[in-house]
Amino acid sequence: MVVTRRPLFYGLCLLVGTLLFGGAGAIHPILTGDGAAQLAMVARTEHWRLIHWALLFGLAFMYTGLAGVALRHSDTAGWTPARAGALIGAFGFSVWAINILFMVGAGWQLAHAYTRSDAGLTGTHAVFVYDMIHPMGLAAERLATFLLGLVAYTFGWSIRNGAIWPRWLAWMAWLVAAVDGVVALVFSEFLPVMYYGQALFIIWLAATAVVMLAERRQPQ
Repeated sequence: MVVTRRPLFYGLCLLVGTLLFGGAGAIHPILTGDGAAQLAMVARTEHWRLIHWALLFGLAFMYTGLAGVALRHSDTAGWTPARAGALIGAFGFSVWAINILFMVGAGWQLAHAYTRSDAGLTGTHAVFVYDMIHPMGLAAERLATFLLGLVAYTFGWSIRNGAIWPRWLAWMAWLVAAVDGVVALVFSEFLPVMYYGQALFIIWLAATAVVMLAERRQPQ
């Protein structure tokens, strides 16, 4: 008789990651207006860098937990889609981090260069650089949202075929996949809609973390 151990480490990583990312995302301001207005908002936001570092470390914890979800299905019929989901997720999470890395580094520096310059020549340069680079980060967010849909889709099949976790978790994953796919394909990256799609993915990950941590040892 073999006893399956509860995947405590991966479940905790997944839960910590969703709490970090979800909490930081909840207090992150929605940037509106032109480049100058956005840079002014960035400069006024307290703990801007702390918010974005929480997002980045949240990504690291979440992907570690997602790898644990895949490994949990390694001896089940859900192993093949789980492995595919982990590989797609590696690309998706990397793309997801691009805009966050820009905002925690260059975005922060450009915002303070703009506010220190009193809208002089340096401020004009700061706005120009921001307006040229930030759209690339938003495009990365849009692509990442689509990739997250693919990740959710494959893990939905993994959970469905593996039959070790509740089936509703698979249906939830497929709902996330459908919403994120539509959001990424239909809506502009300049709209905040894609963040709502990402939030739905985070909610699914949080539910997965709870299921993983609540799993009891069962004889095989």
